[in-house]
Amino acid sequence: MSTGLFMGVRSSFTEESRESADALLREINVVLAAESLPAYIDPDPPPNVYLGHLFGRSALDHHSSRVLVLIAEQAAHSKQSPNLALIRDNPYRVVFVPEKLVEPHVTQYRDRIDGRPVQIWVGSLDGLLDELRRLADGLGIPTVNGQIADETAAAINDFKPLSETDTTELIEDWRTAWLALYEGARLAEANAVALSLAG
Repeated sequence: MSTGLFMGVRSSFTEESRESADALLREINVVLAAESLPAYIDPDPPPNVYLGHLFGRSALDHHSSRVLVLIAEQAAHSKQSPNLALIRDNPYRVVFVPEKLVEPHVTQYRDRIDGRPVQIWVGSLDGLLDELRRLADGLGIPTVNGQIADETAAAINDFKPLSETDTTELIEDWRTAWLALYEGARLAEANAVALSLAG
């Protein structure tokens, strides 16, 4: 199964599910209010972050749910990564808001996943970006001050090795998934919009 990355919350739902999107937004704002943070207002329409066919600098705006879980799991095992742990636990519906949540929070919104109701969590874009930057090192992705060069993003999209010891799985799966997540989080933060994952 594939998980898509979306700018905003409503854009991650079908048009027929608009009421569900609004219900999730209300529950996200309950969490933010409890943390004395301002309400999140979903932009309509969401920002267009595509450059031609690229999602920012990523060739993908979706990835295998299995691979997203695996890289999130690696981050959660090796370092404190509470925002990536949300993807490990449920890559099919999670939201990261452009607010500095100290830690992720569960909402009272439930989505039906694999035939059962699952409470949906909300995390912080800030925290997600920090965790992705730390994860880059473990995936052999060079960064400068936490940023990746355009040339590095292009190499990842083109499945080019970044070192002689790179495996096919690292080149074709793990790094491309990391880049999609990183670009999604970077673009969402730049546009002050939530990043939603939905599968």
